[in-house]
Amino acid sequence: MFSKSPVTAPKDKRDAILQAMLELVAERGFHAAPMALVAKRAGTSAGIIYHYFPSKDELIHGLYLHVKAKMGKFLVEGQVAGMPAEQAFQRVWMNAYRFYRTHQQEVKFLDQYENSPYSESCPEVRALVQQDQNLALLLDLFRPKRAGGLLKDLPIEALVELTVGMAARLAKRVKPWNTKTLEEIAAACWQAVAE
Repeated sequence: MFSKSPVTAPKDKRDAILQAMLELVAERGFHAAPMALVAKRAGTSAGIIYHYFPSKDELIHGLYLHVKAKMGKFLVEGQVAGMPAEQAFQRVWMNAYRFYRTHQQEVKFLDQYENSPYSESCPEVRALVQQDQNLALLLDLFRPKRAGGLLKDLPIEALVELTVGMAARLAKRVKPWNTKTLEEIAAACWQAVAE
């Protein structure tokens, strides 16, 4: 029923394992993605998986970090050094809409991960933000005024929901939005959160 050919042309086995887990979680969820099936989908053995990831939980956390890094890179695509904050914000917002529209497996995985106990047990996320220049740029852009940023003093989770969260929800609709309307919504989101 879920037979799918092994992942094709991975950079290395670790990438093939991450891709296989991504596909399986998007299709079946965490609990219905046993390591044996991940190994089969990745074209490797369970022993090789455990060489890279000591447990299934570590594999899931590793995949989350991988997807967040990929998303961060996508969100800052087209960023220009010295771009005014409002323009940078709107570019990130439009990129977020495109990411959520075009990366369905990643979106399904993120939705499951971020609404599960896994999200509370991954301390590596803070380290990733500090190490990844794209995520650091995003964090700087979404910083509230009390932390030296330009946005309203709201909890970061609220700022994310009022901005990128809006882009995500709109992107998940069946019918795509036209660019002009999206730009107007992005501008409205900026006005809602900027001081």
